Amino acid sequence: MNKWSRALLVVSFPLIEACGGSSEVSDSSTSISPPSNSASANSANTASASPAAPGTSPQVTLPAPTLRFNDTGISLSDGLTRDGRWSVSGLNGLGWEYSLDLGQSWMSGVGDFFVVQGDGPKMIWVRTRDSQGNTSEIVKVSCTLDTMPPAPIQAVSGQALGFRRLEFKGLENQASWEYRFDVNDPWVTGLGDQLWLIGNGLSTLLMRQIDAAANPSEATILDLTQAGGADWVEFSSNPLMPTQLTQVPSTKEGLILHGSVQQGDADFVRVDIPPKHLLASIRLVHYRSEDKIAFFALQRGLVFDAGVDTTKMLAFGHFGPEKLGQNLLEGLPANQLSSGSLVLWMQQTGSQKTDYAFEVRFEPTP
Repeated sequence: MNKWSRALLVVSFPLIEACGGSSEVSDSSTSISPPSNSASANSANTASASPAAPGTSPQVTLPAPTLRFNDTGISLSDGLTRDGRWSVSGLNGLGWEYSLDLGQSWMSGVGDFFVVQGDGPKMIWVRTRDSQGNTSEIVKVSCTLDTMPPAPIQAVSGQALGFRRLEFKGLENQASWEYRFDVNDPWVTGLGDQLWLIGNGLSTLLMRQIDAAANPSEATILDLTQAGGADWVEFSSNPLMPTQLTQVPSTKEGLILHGSVQQGDADFVRVDIPPKHLLASIRLVHYRSEDKIAFFALQRGLVFDAGVDTTKMLAFGHFGPEKLGQNLLEGLPANQLSSGSLVLWMQQTGSQKTDYAFEVRFEPTP
């Protein structure tokens, strides 16, 4: 799919700050206005008059407007956006007008914003104007509008190291990708171009890509129950014989542990952190149950023999819908998460079936 080339923000004043940027979830705005030493941006924001020759009227310079837009691109200063709305402020009762053809024609502004349409590079000129025809300096900016969503990504499924390995194809240049397991789950930004899974608690995986302008593609849906393979595993319920993950994926990829527990059942998984690596995060990315509270605990070692003695646990607590996206390892020192074995315990003491998924990530040590 062809995309418009990206354009840097260009302004007519040498000291104007660069464009800002934002993600899809939290768009931030960028203000564009003349520098403080410009005649059109004095502290009172009022018109000023220059001396005139005898018999002529003084030349009036109006304060220039301030422009604001959502730079949704991946860079804070790329001028790439999927949002064509520009806000105009600093008018102080003055009228304003804008041009999209380098000043050949001007359109009167209405309210405090205007919208540019049609994908591609845009040159935008804006100025204030009073009833006598006096105008301000022109604020000149350029941006690239891209509202075209990228194509859906493809997931190539395979088996390796006892896991399901998903490799994502069709990612655009500078695009990122996201995944989730339920329409009620938040989207999670993926790592690298692969995702690894093991367990028996998930039936569906949704994936999409986000292009450089923050346009999302349609979601690709993968049925995890049909492909089968060695990754469809019910984790051990024996704390002294936990399911062993003796090999783990690259630090550039995420690993999903997913399971299903209820009263009388528990999952114990042993993770072997590779040499010269540390366990960076265990993040809850999916939770489905009528019971909103389940229990987890972590213990260093080959088995989980702490029982209910919390002094022997590295970490413990509850997890549920309110914990989605949170890292269970938050606040733990790095030396407690370095290479070696660790056992993760998940349990639901209530009678309601609880499906969960944790994303595990590793990092190399300095």
